[in-house]
Amino acid sequence: MNELNILSEAFEKIKKYLHNNSDNSEAVVKFKSPSELHEVIDFPVKQNAVSEQEFLGLLDKYLEYSVKTGNKQFVNQLFSGFNFPAFIGEVFTTLANTSMYTYEVAPVATMIETEMIKLMNSYTGYDDGDGIFVSGGSNANLIAMFSARNKVFPEGRFIGYDRNLKLTAFVNEQAHYSFETAANVLGIGAKNVIKVRADKNGKIIPAELDKEIRDSINRGEKPFFVVATCATTLLGAYDPIEEMDEICKTHDIWLHADGSFGGSLILSDNHRHLMKGIEKTDSFAWNPHKLMNIPLICSVLLLKKRGVLQHNITDINADYIFHDIDMIEDLGTKSIQCGRKVDAVKLWFAWKYFGLEGYSK
Repeated sequence: MNELNILSEAFEKIKKYLHNNSDNSEAVVKFKSPSELHEVIDFPVKQNAVSEQEFLGLLDKYLEYSVKTGNKQFVNQLFSGFNFPAFIGEVFTTLANTSMYTYEVAPVATMIETEMIKLMNSYTGYDDGDGIFVSGGSNANLIAMFSARNKVFPEGRFIGYDRNLKLTAFVNEQAHYSFETAANVLGIGAKNVIKVRADKNGKIIPAELDKEIRDSINRGEKPFFVVATCATTLLGAYDPIEEMDEICKTHDIWLHADGSFGGSLILSDNHRHLMKGIEKTDSFAWNPHKLMNIPLICSVLLLKKRGVLQHNITDINADYIFHDIDMIEDLGTKSIQCGRKVDAVKLWFAWKYFGLEGYSK
């Protein structure tokens, strides 16, 4: 096959797709059932290679029958739109095809991720904060709960979870299901995630949170993690962070803000008040692939205290990959992933393109 010819044809298809994506008279999806898709697309991989024309035809069919999430009519699962500079950033990220574990293999990307974490922490007010790009908001919530568990039970990193602790977590009854999943993964148990009553607008009721925490303590349990949801999935409600912070401080509990859906409103001068008190939280999950419409996946976990992420990881004896060099930080030493896709670059290109003022507006 002539790869340069395929590349040229592919970019023509991209240009045509982008042009058609702005046509709101077009259907968002040309839906077919699995059996119908098998009729129009040859899914199985055969013994012999496809021809150049067959390969180009597969590109056409992939776009033809996929959902057009960049179309303005797509409003399905809280992400949408097309972001030109971020798309370009994604292309160049894939072209360079590096990984985020060491500065050695990803010097520019490491500097960019570090800069993006610094910028995002400037909005949260985490003056000595830290952070890491992760593979989705659910994973950000998992690592936040993981960090809270390691604070209250640091030896658990080595000896495992002690069921005698009876750890309990507290979330808005309309919070994302990922917290139950996280408790399952960490061995805490989904049933130990206590759902606190919300008001008619979907906001958690602080008095109910305090009551549930006190009831848990009276049962001999150890409350360790509370979540303030910054835009619930169903109603877009923002939990009252300042009131929740007072309760958490009284009981010495980690307060996490789940901004997976609505966290990007922190950029808006007009709407930032919905997250008043964010600087008092211990961690914050933020998905630029939602309201900042960066291509999936682009998710970040921010931590108020530097060093927490490194503390999560058990002692690493891997001098074949990580090198202790002055003034150089290998980001892999604070990530539960080793191979990690470069997701910060597309965000950086978009923020550079629109500027701070552009995203604020």
